[in-house]
Amino acid sequence: MKDKNVLLSLVPSLAGLLLAIGVMTVFSACGIKDDGTFMHCHDAQISVALSGGCIAVFFALAAFLKNRIARIIFNVAALVVSVRAFLLPGILMPMCMMRTMRCYTVMQPFVRIMTVICALFALWGIIRSLKK
Repeated sequence: MKDKNVLLSLVPSLAGLLLAIGVMTVFSACGIKDDGTFMHCHDAQISVALSGGCIAVFFALAAFLKNRIARIIFNVAALVVSVRAFLLPGILMPMCMMRTMRCYTVMQPFVRIMTVICALFALWGIIRSLKK
């Protein structure tokens, strides 16, 4: 029974990993330009991937810690990073000029959906820890 609870506690961490891996593979931003340089959206892609990794680590730490206050702190940290990652592509970091490019049509919607899911997991973890 205890192993099942730990595995369920790691599901939010998988969401953070999916964000990081997805934004670097299937849901990546625009590719490399003909001259070998990257567009502005590449920086947003890298920042979102790093944020996804941080979210995964925060959720994993919250899953294994016994201290209720520490779990709340790591879930709050995951919530803050999720909100920041939501705002990264197009708001906090510039992207391509045309709204028809891959960064706007593929990466940004994926980031928005995944960060909302991560934020909901964080809120659920905070509420669950407060109730205990």
